[in-house]
Amino acid sequence: MKTRNKDKRIVQQLVAFCTVVIVFLTGCSSTENATNRNVAGIYLPGINLLEPDYKVFHENDTLTKFYFRIKSEDLLYTKRRSDTTFTANLHVKYELMDDLEQLIDSATVYFNDFGQNNEKKYLEGVVNLKTKTTENYNLLMSFYDANRDNYLKKKILLNRANVHHAQNFLAKDTLGNIIYKNYLSVNDKVVLQRSTNNYTKEGSLKYFHIKHPIAKPPFSDAEKDENIVLTPDSAVTLVFDSLNNVEFTINAHGLFLFQTSDVIKEGPTFFCFQNNFPEIKDVENMIEPMRYITTKEEYTNLMEAENKKLAMDEFWLEIAGGTERARTLIKEYFNRVENANHYFTSYLEGWKTDRGLIYLIYGPPNVVYKNKDYENWIYGEENNIMSMNFVFYKSKNYLTNNDYVLSRSAIYKNTWYRAVDTWRSGRIF
Repeated sequence: MKTRNKDKRIVQQLVAFCTVVIVFLTGCSSTENATNRNVAGIYLPGINLLEPDYKVFHENDTLTKFYFRIKSEDLLYTKRRSDTTFTANLHVKYELMDDLEQLIDSATVYFNDFGQNNEKKYLEGVVNLKTKTTENYNLLMSFYDANRDNYLKKKILLNRANVHHAQNFLAKDTLGNIIYKNYLSVNDKVVLQRSTNNYTKEGSLKYFHIKHPIAKPPFSDAEKDENIVLTPDSAVTLVFDSLNNVEFTINAHGLFLFQTSDVIKEGPTFFCFQNNFPEIKDVENMIEPMRYITTKEEYTNLMEAENKKLAMDEFWLEIAGGTERARTLIKEYFNRVENANHYFTSYLEGWKTDRGLIYLIYGPPNVVYKNKDYENWIYGEENNIMSMNFVFYKSKNYLTNNDYVLSRSAIYKNTWYRAVDTWRSGRIF
């Protein structure tokens, strides 16, 4: 094993009142294979108190920037002495590895933020990584709240070999703020910066009006097409300015894909679903996810009702048998809808996907094994014949990296109807 003496460097960060110190580490380390580890906590809201947003941007031929932000309310602010201010202590560690998982570089960034837990703000920062355009890398990021003794790890593939990949573009709003979430609202403006490695002078912004049906039951014979092929409804050519930027407006609901190559069908994507996404606030948007537990006639009546709010309330009251139980059912059901949107959104709203379907009806799985090519969900005890096991295979989809297809089977038929009947009997499954 080789060790190196690494000099201290300054890592640029974007948060006021935060102190950044870098300590370079020596030696080699290994990462645990997620296939052999239960990671069910990733789909349990609140279990991971740290939920960082991040963006990777290959700025030029030698520099990759890892931008991140964390809600201050997710950190614990404490006092060391009565005469000191409340302080949060966040450690951000990176481990940069080659495609064979051999460690190339590592460092830890220390953030000290002064304030209170109830302040609504983000801690934002950026870590500079030395990379080469001809290589692909594995990046392991660790976020550690020292006051709470809580940490979260994220493993990210850095695609450096393909200059048309989404990581070669950085989306910002007109004020210069990084856009971390790729689902936007109508009339939002996007300023898209390209890497200097991409020498194209223009790109094509393609719009897709996606009206896709919800996921079929897990016992359905009809398998989803694993290779999604969509035809754009419109396309417009945008020319990069002298600062390597293009600007455009999200002007409709649907999907927007920006490409600088007609051959390599990759690039940054932006989604525009219903208002307030991923939250569900409009009545019509609440009725659609109810299709999983309604009959065809019930669903049609709900959608065609003159007073949809009243019709929806009457449905829940009828199956619950009382106001309080109806409130409990509604809260749990639509919390699951919003969680599914948060976790599983791809080119579709999260609740419409195969994973969203299972999550919505069965709830968070007890066991999750996650591999680069599939996810295995277990409800109940592992190795118990009575437990339910669902396998989702990752789909090859140039529009999104978060599309998974359920391996459907007739064995799920009884458990599916039992789960739906439980909901329709006024009980949470």
